[in-house]
Amino acid sequence: MIFEVKNGCFGYPKQEEILKNINLRLEEGHILSVLGPNGIGKTTLLKCMMGLLNWTNGATYIDGVDIKSLKPREIWSKISYIPQTHGFAFSYTGLEMVMMGRSSHLGMFEQPGKKEIEMAENMMERVGITRLANKDCNHMSGGELQMVLIARALINEPELIVLDEPETGLDFHNQILVLNMIERLAHDDGIGAIMNTHYPTNAMRVADEAFMLNRRGDCYYGAASDVLNEKNISGIFDVKVVVDEIGYDNKVIRNIVPVSLV
Repeated sequence: MIFEVKNGCFGYPKQEEILKNINLRLEEGHILSVLGPNGIGKTTLLKCMMGLLNWTNGATYIDGVDIKSLKPREIWSKISYIPQTHGFAFSYTGLEMVMMGRSSHLGMFEQPGKKEIEMAENMMERVGITRLANKDCNHMSGGELQMVLIARALINEPELIVLDEPETGLDFHNQILVLNMIERLAHDDGIGAIMNTHYPTNAMRVADEAFMLNRRGDCYYGAASDVLNEKNISGIFDVKVVVDEIGYDNKVIRNIVPVSLV
């Protein structure tokens, strides 16, 4: 799948545009990280990209087709969205939550059956969370729930997954677990991924491309190795940063350290 946004603009009624002339392109098996300060409109950007909010100008394209011309079932059979995690009003087990990911493939009044149960069990085994099959999602840790939501997204057999701050609130162990899974899905399985994040170091670790925007309407887009530098990150977050390189396990790991306010 080739996923594109061309000249995307968005503003809420009677307010100034918060997104202006957004242009980006994501190819199959690539990871795009979206970065910016709190309240800048990153979640709004994701929703506009997927058609959950309508661009005031511009459009989103899937393989060259304007997303507005596609039926919801056509869109959601190709894209899986993992929003920021919250509690649930009803008690669902891990297995039930994963099965919900097949809803776009079922008829309006069709209920999940044996096939969907087997698919959910197989997906939980693939992701490594079979132990969570019978656990109440409202009683899971943040890392456990995030992995369940990733399994729910994957059972849809998507060509693109969109994740809104997937590692926020997680400890180091669970951050690495989630990032490894995203990287494996993209680079091994060929599934495109778009990820909002507050952590430039995490973006450096997994992203092929990066898109950054600030409160002045400036944006930077391109290869992550080019975009995620000291000058751009300082300009986006209004914080002086230092980019350091660390050698580990025959790899060079780039790390971003905030040192002072600008």
